[in-house]
Amino acid sequence: MAQTMSQKAAREGLGSPELFEGGVFITKNGVAELFVQTAAEREAELKKIEEERQINALFKLAMIAKQEINDDQGMTPEEVLERLRRART
Repeated sequence: MAQTMSQKAAREGLGSPELFEGGVFITKNGVAELFVQTAAEREAELKKIEEERQINALFKLAMIAKQEINDDQGMTPEEVLERLRRART
C-alpha cells in the first residue's frame, strides 16, 4: 500500500530507494502532488501492461478468426501457405 511523505522528507530520502517501495504520495501543504515509485516497480508495471495488451490483441485475433470461419471465409492450411508464398515474391 502506498504511503505519504512530505516533499522535504522525499528530498532527504532520495538516496534510499527502499523508502519509495510500494509507491509514495509526495505532499505539498498536506495535498498529494506527486506519486513516486522505484524504477523496478515501474518496469514491472509497464511489463504487465504490455502483456495484457498482447493478450487482448491475441483474443481479438482469435475472435476475428472464429467469425471468419463461421462466415465461411476461412482458408485451409494449404491455401494459407500458398498465399504466404505469393506475398514473399
